[in-house]
Amino acid sequence: MFGGALVGELSRLRPDLAFWGAGGPRMREAGVKITADMTGAGTIGISETLKSLPGVCVRYLRLRRDLLRSRPDVFVPIDFGAFNIRLGQIANANGIRVVYYLPPSSWRRRPRNADKLMACGGRVITQFPWSAEILAEQGLDARFVGHPLVDIVKPTQDRGEFLRGLGLSESVPTIGLLPGSRAHEINEHLDMMIGCARIIHGELGEAQFVIGAANRGQMMRKRVEHTASEIPSMPRIRVVEGLTYDCMAHSDFLITKSGTATLEAAILGTPMVIVYRGTPVMRFEFLFRKSILEEFIGLPNIIARRGVCPEFINDDAVAGKIADVALSIMRNDAQMERMRAELRDIRGKLGESGAIRRAAEAVLDMGGLV
Repeated sequence: MFGGALVGELSRLRPDLAFWGAGGPRMREAGVKITADMTGAGTIGISETLKSLPGVCVRYLRLRRDLLRSRPDVFVPIDFGAFNIRLGQIANANGIRVVYYLPPSSWRRRPRNADKLMACGGRVITQFPWSAEILAEQGLDARFVGHPLVDIVKPTQDRGEFLRGLGLSESVPTIGLLPGSRAHEINEHLDMMIGCARIIHGELGEAQFVIGAANRGQMMRKRVEHTASEIPSMPRIRVVEGLTYDCMAHSDFLITKSGTATLEAAILGTPMVIVYRGTPVMRFEFLFRKSILEEFIGLPNIIARRGVCPEFINDDAVAGKIADVALSIMRNDAQMERMRAELRDIRGKLGESGAIRRAAEAVLDMGGLV
């Protein structure tokens, strides 16, 4: 997503540029010749990573070969440190100029990867101001341009149009459910979120729910329909694909899995609770890695450095607990407004609009293409 947006802006600034590399459909649509399709390469946890490792290694070797053969004027790695830092170091060592966009773990408040990024050439464009400060203190040319999501995250419809299109009412509380897109996230989160919906609906007397699906929407619909066939008191639940930002923007409240979705919801200003329940292997792994992780898992809380949005992790992520906290917030107008105000503050820390254009200008400048 970020790569496609960056290429679109670079193409507007310099129509003579040509692009090739690793990515997915959004980069292909932006005009990139995809030599390694990275769809599905993103993983969470050691166990999930090991499953995808053989395919990722094949793509890594292919890109390494292509870099050294084609010798592009500029190589722009985007996040994905375990993969891209290695490529960046190889490119820099062979005289290929590297401009790292969105350095890995840049949301962390503790310095990480500075030495490795220096070995990539030391030119970094970052989306968080503290990341630029930390890396600059380590001697890198690090520039804060703002977060690209500020430009990207926008609903496509107004609230009335969105709800009417789903056969829902504008006068009934609407709660958005965002279980995630990976198969294990849907398996761990969807039934729990449907359970939350039943409890909230029963307590409020009337409520309606929208599941935002990045993919696998048909599978989610079948799961909802199967549950509804067994439980006559099911609330109205709609599954929508391709309208995730509308789902976030037009919901009164969200129950969302942790990840980028939480930051997107913060930009839109929608109050939320954040959940993540890993597979049994991931939960076991979490116990051993917990001491080295950040205090929070949700990006709004990490950015604010306090618990703005309640979090439920692993064994705490059960329908009863989540629904109780969600109801207590939704029933308290002052608490809802306080959370909205805190989300506005978080949005303010991400910079002004125009982040993608500023990033493209920085790539041209740092890449020696001006």
